[in-house]
Amino acid sequence: VGRHMSPHVHYVDAANVVGARTAVEHLICRGHRRIGILTGRLDTPGGEDRYTGYRQGLEAHHIPLDESLVAVGDFTEGSGLAGTQKLLSASPSAIFASSDTMAIGALKALRQAGRRVPEDVALVGFDDIPISSVIEPPLTTVRQPIGEMGAKAVDILLDLLDNPGAMPEPVILPTELVVRE
Repeated sequence: VGRHMSPHVHYVDAANVVGARTAVEHLICRGHRRIGILTGRLDTPGGEDRYTGYRQGLEAHHIPLDESLVAVGDFTEGSGLAGTQKLLSASPSAIFASSDTMAIGALKALRQAGRRVPEDVALVGFDDIPISSVIEPPLTTVRQPIGEMGAKAVDILLDLLDNPGAMPEPVILPTELVVRE
């Protein structure tokens, strides 16, 4: 489960690029032009894909990439907190976090800085982990079809038992923007 760099590996993944672009375009449609990103690890396919989607969203709306609005993280709450502290010096009106866990760290950093979400800084995450709907405010996020991904991965494994030489056919499942507060 998760995109693999080798063309010889079977995998199932979520549409990370499209999901990230959708999140950024959601913010743009609400009037935001200074959108920061908390990236995941850029040496991983998921981190790379979500950063690509962020850039594509900006480019589609003719918003230049501002490196001061990019904070490289590692999908953890701590990197979300530290990255947001860095981003605040660039005055973002919104932040796209490459994971909900990073968004929780961002929320902490924004509160520590006296900023309100979404009134002062809008925040969108990625994953739709269970806590995303119950934190305050409930987090707008990109939902990955985790259950469907797992089921599809099992199907692929079972098919490989019958056809061990089958050519890899990557499976990319759609994501969904879940709009909350």
